[in-house]
Amino acid sequence: MTARAAPAMVAAAVLSGCASGHGRIVVTATGHVGPLRLDESRRADVVSFAGRPDSEVHGRYQRTFDALGYGCDSKPAVDKFGIPQCRAVFYLDGHSGTLDLFYTRDRRYADPHGVRAGTPTTRASRRLGRHPFSGCYAGFRFDTKTGFLVMWLEGGRKLVGDHVGFVVVESPRRNPGALDCIDS
Repeated sequence: MTARAAPAMVAAAVLSGCASGHGRIVVTATGHVGPLRLDESRRADVVSFAGRPDSEVHGRYQRTFDALGYGCDSKPAVDKFGIPQCRAVFYLDGHSGTLDLFYTRDRRYADPHGVRAGTPTTRASRRLGRHPFSGCYAGFRFDTKTGFLVMWLEGGRKLVGDHVGFVVVESPRRNPGALDCIDS
């Protein structure tokens, strides 16, 4: 292997991490969840990547959706309003069948800086090179043309929360509307 090829091989391994393994799975503001891509990946791609879901719910909020839940502890993937009830939920558009939104509290999923659910706010701020904001929710948000990434802060007694509670990757074109504050 050449010195040039080594970094590309490492990047490919990190980006395509297997959901069943113990390695980090990278999520990005450009719409990647490991090897999956918003507005392109379909149910079969999600199942191939993450395995058979613990729970699947067909629902409607602003749009129809299929929610594939993982780490559900015998709960449905989402509640009657579409709010996630599992550690990870992949939302597929009910009409096109493509991945629109990914929600996770699972620590295996992290942004390229290593920020994930559970990361203390001060560490996340340092790694991301920015301070959290407080508005409809407290957290960090990164927007691109092909997706956006939200890190929602919670816990503690401060206005902004003391750690990342969950991470969301969402399509800017289409989403189920289940996470109102993030969707706006």
